[in-house]
Amino acid sequence: MALTLFPIGAFSQANEGGQYRIAVVDMSLLMAEYNKRKEKYDELQKEVDRLQVEIDAMSQRIEKAKEEYEANRANMTDDERFDKRAQIESDFGQYRSELERRQRLIDTQEERVLKEVVTDIEKVLTGIAEKEGYHLVLNASKGPRASVLYHSATIDITPRILEELNK
Repeated sequence: MALTLFPIGAFSQANEGGQYRIAVVDMSLLMAEYNKRKEKYDELQKEVDRLQVEIDAMSQRIEKAKEEYEANRANMTDDERFDKRAQIESDFGQYRSELERRQRLIDTQEERVLKEVVTDIEKVLTGIAEKEGYHLVLNASKGPRASVLYHSATIDITPRILEELNK
């Protein structure tokens, strides 16, 4: 496919026939099928599960304290009720704070994984594109925000990139 919209030299030199090589990749497929991403997300899920057990235990302690308070409230003095209610509210505040802290921790770890995975994909994609002489590589992910509406399967280099990533 010859591109006439750009003057010669707008990209790196065209191939011998004066044509530019274009390829597409499905980034969402690469993200989904990259084994390293799967492994990292499995590790992250184990960490989430471990943190969730601790958060659930905190929540259960607070719920138990609430139930005890409700059951014994009538037999408590005003000071005892005030102290118990204040303790429950304090515990709940600590629970919310800890829940938010742990969520930020997981979000940060997920962001690191995504950055590492995208860097790996970009490195392999660039290597293949340069080695095979592609001048332009477009993202052919499906969905309502897709930028490529149609492409021939002959220009899809997703399988080669995925194979290289999963070596």
